[in-house]
Amino acid sequence: MTNSVLYNDKYLQIFDDRIKFKSWALPWGKKEVKFSSIKKINERKLGTFTGKHRISGTGNFRDWFHFDIDRPKKEKAIVLETSFKIYKRIWITPERHASVFNLLKKLVPNQ
Repeated sequence: MTNSVLYNDKYLQIFDDRIKFKSWALPWGKKEVKFSSIKKINERKLGTFTGKHRISGTGNFRDWFHFDIDRPKKEKAIVLETSFKIYKRIWITPERHASVFNLLKKLVPNQ
């Protein structure tokens, strides 16, 4: 693991081999997801039934939304499809969506 930060905002940090969630559940709890665990990256429009008003957590055991108090103001999310048994899809809503989406497309293998 390297300590060179490629992206940093209120909730996320991206390194060359992983994403670090500063607030995984509610405003506490940290988690790191290695790029080797990510199988696919997609963009999704946020809406009433697709997480726009979900501040943190899940409504099922497939999708996880990291803590983001600003998510209701955002229009899009990046969905990380993982090899995890629970929470196979991690929805992230970075402050600079387009920059992060392009960065992840370059960093995550097999994209």
